[in-house]
Amino acid sequence: MNPGFFELFYNSPVQHPVLLWASNLVGTVLALLALRLRTGEGTTRLRWFILFWAGVSALDAWLSANLVFGIGTLTAPWSSIIPLFFVWMGDFRIFLSMELFGAGFPNQTVKLGWWRPVLACWIVPIVAGLLTRGQDSRVLFLVYEALFLVMITGYGRITGTTQIPAAKRVRNLSWVFYFLWVSADVAILVLPEGLRDLGFGIRVLPNLIYYGAFGWVCARVLK
Repeated sequence: MNPGFFELFYNSPVQHPVLLWASNLVGTVLALLALRLRTGEGTTRLRWFILFWAGVSALDAWLSANLVFGIGTLTAPWSSIIPLFFVWMGDFRIFLSMELFGAGFPNQTVKLGWWRPVLACWIVPIVAGLLTRGQDSRVLFLVYEALFLVMITGYGRITGTTQIPAAKRVRNLSWVFYFLWVSADVAILVLPEGLRDLGFGIRVLPNLIYYGAFGWVCARVLK
């Protein structure tokens, strides 16, 4: 099966990491510009929070690419460990932000119990791995993404964090890119060969949102 245009683009360095770096940079700049006229300790905390996760996302886009600039193709076990670590960090970012914003961050210093977001990040990969053992990696991706949508919805309700608008916006952001990933992977797995390439085109959009929109959503906390 010859790869189509979108699949070739999706797997190329142009999309990953270059386009994802660009999305991350633009999103971070817009977030910081939105905070430029604000002062106070809360604003400073939020700026550093946004910059920290922008840095993590930039490393993610670099080290999880098929061809890592300056290094080449990662070999086992790093070719599995590093992408898994950044997937975990991306999910942790969502759960942690919901907890922090739900507890009053950044306007006040928050003493956070870390166990809930840490534990939540392990449930989905473990369950998805058990359910898809021996299956194609694309099936694993789809099951993981669907389980995360269920998990993040239940997490917000159980913890009560989504009663806070800022935490709810983070939850809603994760809904958007995970739903689009699910839609893309369903297309890749279900559509006939001539159309499955569209799924890779669809996957580019949630990638851009994932790497670029988080800082902007965080910046709106102080609005």
